[in-house]
Amino acid sequence: EYGARVLFKPEAVPIGPRLSALRDATGGRAPVLEGTGGIALVDSYRRGIVGTMPGADLIDALVALWRALQAGDEARVYQISPRLSALIAIQNSLDSFLAVEKYLLVKRGIFKNALVRGPVGYKLDEETRREVDRLFAQLLEVIG
Repeated sequence: EYGARVLFKPEAVPIGPRLSALRDATGGRAPVLEGTGGIALVDSYRRGIVGTMPGADLIDALVALWRALQAGDEARVYQISPRLSALIAIQNSLDSFLAVEKYLLVKRGIFKNALVRGPVGYKLDEETRREVDRLFAQLLEVIG
């Protein structure tokens, strides 16, 4: 009834084998999105995904990585992917994802503040903020 409008977005780890199992179980006919915010995008792409559903803070980097994957530009893939993955790795819970994403959206001039409404189990401390700044600067340098 819904045809091409039905997509799958596995998020459970290990994501790679789950993507392959879903691909194999459907004969590759099920459109699958990568569900880890892009941290596993390279591996997931090679397993046949049709896209990812990231947060808004790193869209330009994910688009650059996706285009490099589509072009088969391995050098570019591995310029972008490690820096992107390092930044996403800091966002290892919903609360940390929200804190870092909002912080980066403020840095980009999209949000006016980085307030994350409680209750939350994570607050972006100064040391983590400095690391996010370092990683973000490196990522922007690579993607242009």
